[in-house]
Amino acid sequence: MASESFDFVIVGGGLAGLVLASRLSEDPAVQVLVIEAGEDQTADPRVNVPAMWPTLLNTPSAYSFRTVPQNELENREIWFPLGRLLGGSSALNGLAFSITSKANVDAWEALGNSGWGWSSFSESFKKAYSLPSEGTDAKGPIQLAVPDEDTEWPRVWRETLTALGFPVNDDPFSGQLSGGLIVTDSLHPATKQRSYVGNAYLEAARPRSNLTIWTKALAEKIIFDKSDIPVATGVQVNKDGETKIVGARKEVIISAGTINSPKVLELSGIGDAKLLQSLGIDVVVDNPNVGENLQNHPLITLSFETRGQAGFETIDKLARQDQAALGAAMEAYSKQKGPFAKSNSNIAAQLPFPGVTSEQGKQELDKILQSVSSTVPDKPTSLAEAHESFVRSILTSPTEASGCYLAIPGYAGSNGDGTMAGPPPGDESWLSFVLLLAHPLSRGSVHITKASGDSSPALAIDPKYFSHPLDLEVFARHLQFAEKLAQTEPLASALKLDGRRTPAAPPLLGSFADLDAAKEYIRKTAVGAHHFTGTCAMAPRELGGVVDAQLRVYGTRNLRVCDASVIPITPRTNPQATVYGVAEHGARIIKATS
Repeated sequence: MASESFDFVIVGGGLAGLVLASRLSEDPAVQVLVIEAGEDQTADPRVNVPAMWPTLLNTPSAYSFRTVPQNELENREIWFPLGRLLGGSSALNGLAFSITSKANVDAWEALGNSGWGWSSFSESFKKAYSLPSEGTDAKGPIQLAVPDEDTEWPRVWRETLTALGFPVNDDPFSGQLSGGLIVTDSLHPATKQRSYVGNAYLEAARPRSNLTIWTKALAEKIIFDKSDIPVATGVQVNKDGETKIVGARKEVIISAGTINSPKVLELSGIGDAKLLQSLGIDVVVDNPNVGENLQNHPLITLSFETRGQAGFETIDKLARQDQAALGAAMEAYSKQKGPFAKSNSNIAAQLPFPGVTSEQGKQELDKILQSVSSTVPDKPTSLAEAHESFVRSILTSPTEASGCYLAIPGYAGSNGDGTMAGPPPGDESWLSFVLLLAHPLSRGSVHITKASGDSSPALAIDPKYFSHPLDLEVFARHLQFAEKLAQTEPLASALKLDGRRTPAAPPLLGSFADLDAAKEYIRKTAVGAHHFTGTCAMAPRELGGVVDAQLRVYGTRNLRVCDASVIPITPRTNPQATVYGVAEHGARIIKATS
């Protein structure tokens, strides 16, 4: 390749990277380059047809990562995939589009990130999506669809939550959701094809002469002029077996995701000086915060056999590859109907700490907080202290969620290593609860283990699941509540409560009333959602930050990071929608300050 230069060089063509490329290239006076390690699969039906995304997980379209052994999960190593194709994980995720809370975003600003509060952030978020039935001024490229209620499960879910005293009609994008909801899918409502950054943003931007996209190109490291304050002058790229330096006239923006963005920084000489020196890497900026603050939602599943009544259909026959069921689903999808026209993970709830509205529950929570948490100062001196103060405020609130629940009409489970598990042998139909701990306090790290390389052995990924004792205490009580939910009418009448359930669970309903049994189930079966954030945290450097409120990497003049890695306190649910907001907000900042 001949030597080239651009105004903006974006490392990573995933969700955030392509949003940035689309927005920055709106100015015809600037030249933008995107460097993406994966392929362009925007025409691939495995990307575009909702039901086909699992077929991409064990292919070159996904990074195949694995954690180090997790001490609190019986030393299991947990596998997880992340997108390695144009569009990143937005091209192969489960389609859920659910924004985080106002309290969560305001906590980012409270760290010292001026301009990142809900009032400003929510306006950027509205630039990302369109939902015609919502009646708001959101007019963004991502098209959303509300799934058809073609079974009785949504109705029964709502009525059961109502019976337990929870609201079910909150606006899912208000930032103040509490209770039951139907999660929107990132699907075009007319075609029922995936709507994601690769077709919604890039499709309009691709014809621009000032936008260049390189796929199957590996960004190896950032090149700096190290006189005075380091200036990013370009990126070392390997494309088609040839290595070259591509120049950056204005800025380099790293948008490689929570796992790979700190990797690029460390390979480029920005990170803990002791680590870098031990690997023979010249130190450009000594910042031991790079790669720290890794956060993810622990996830467990609990499945119940259903009674198989008419109107309570499930997707178990599809999971078992029943040919008649597959044929019927494909026929329905040709008419934009049926189980292939939605994610099938739309029935949800975001609920507070169980029992927090009762005096007994408040006393139990207070006892837990006193037993497992240290005293949090009024003015935190670290990101960890600020994080704990925020989580305490969530747990004591009757309207802020500490647990997220999905009710999936079919068997959903994971093997101990994090891979997906199909239905147990038999012909039973199932309803599965998928539970996420909304605001875990356990925080880990990701660091390189050698000076170059593009494979997972070059990284030590350690989420440190349940290393903070409060996480297990809170999650165990949400598991207890999930069992109570299953026993509440009218949902209870749709389930065969004396029938089979998740093989790893105690066979008798009510077993999780024993808190120790609930904790043991979590230790044996919990895995991680694919919701990693935080490794290039946006926070004051003295608190543990890597980038400032303008997303500039501390110690550099023109290097920024913009993706899920900058989120300092993780969103309470699936991060896709929130990351669109981060990218739109970042694009606005970059345009104003570059």
